[in-house]
Amino acid sequence: MAMPRLITIPFSHYCDKARWALDRAGVAYVEEGHLPMFAWLPALRAGRHRTVPTLATDAGAVPDSTEILRWCDRHGDAPPLFPPELPEVAELEERFDRRWGPHTRRLAYHHLLPVLRARIGGFRGVPPRELAITRALAPAVAAMMRRGLGIDEAGVARSTERVAEILADVDARLADGRRYLCGDRFTAADLTFAALAAPLVHPPELDEVMPMADPPPGLATLRDRVRATAAGAFALRMYAQHRAWRGSHRS
Repeated sequence: MAMPRLITIPFSHYCDKARWALDRAGVAYVEEGHLPMFAWLPALRAGRHRTVPTLATDAGAVPDSTEILRWCDRHGDAPPLFPPELPEVAELEERFDRRWGPHTRRLAYHHLLPVLRARIGGFRGVPPRELAITRALAPAVAAMMRRGLGIDEAGVARSTERVAEILADVDARLADGRRYLCGDRFTAADLTFAALAAPLVHPPELDEVMPMADPPPGLATLRDRVRATAAGAFALRMYAQHRAWRGSHRS
């Protein structure tokens, strides 16, 4: 049986959501990292979908981060991320996946794309050829990403509003002193919220793939503001207490 292959954009928060679940489940895998404009072809070859993360297995491709979490529940050795006695986990996880992750990504790229060329040297785990092409074509790549992700004045305003809304909702959920979002144990809701918060809170556990020691000033201000909320502190705590690298093999 071949080792599963995880096709990623290494610094993508959706890809770390999948990587976190695989590491937690004790699943050995090979990670194949690419830059955003190059990842779609390997993903398409692996599973007829252009999105990453895609997990290529002997039984077929798993081309969605939430489905990778569910795959880990079936094939891993950790307690389930979707415990059947907690149906609200799936509802909350889906909300974060659809209404949180896209907006944290848009706000992060809004600040990062203007300095893309200067930041390319910090990208890790991707082919040197992709780095060279992206560096040479940085303005065009940034323009394409802005169009593809809706990074314009209206999109940024919408994402700012949505991020504030989700942070307030999570703050309210945590106000009773609970340790986790659902029940008394770590679930897919906690993992998904924390992973998709990563572009804004910059957990140190991700320094290997998302180096952010010196973010652009606007992003640093946003990071500090989010970290100061109960929800932002919760995301950092989930990384500190539950994120462990288990020696995945990176190609």
